Amino acid sequence: MTRKIGKVPATNPAWELGENSAMRVSRRHVATVVRVERGTVLVTQQGDTKDHVLERGDELFVGGSGLAVAWAFTDAKISVREAGPYDGRRAAARLAG
Repeated sequence: MTRKIGKVPATNPAWELGENSAMRVSRRHVATVVRVERGTVLVTQQGDTKDHVLERGDELFVGGSGLAVAWAFTDAKISVREAGPYDGRRAAARLAG
């Protein structure tokens, strides 16, 4: 079960994901950052050969094109926000080094 929670500003929506549930990460052709607030979540994105397992406090930069999906291994809460220029540089640096 996936449900949007409470009064969360539109600029940083958050969702509750039940164990073993999945949701499409809506990006509107804009790079975003997925953050796990609680639980363990796998994030996979089109064009990326790696799947990313995130735990509480982890963030993942997700490019602006293609499909991205979040799949909860446990009951989880994730938030999604538009990426800023610093997020893109930080992600590129991690990939390079």
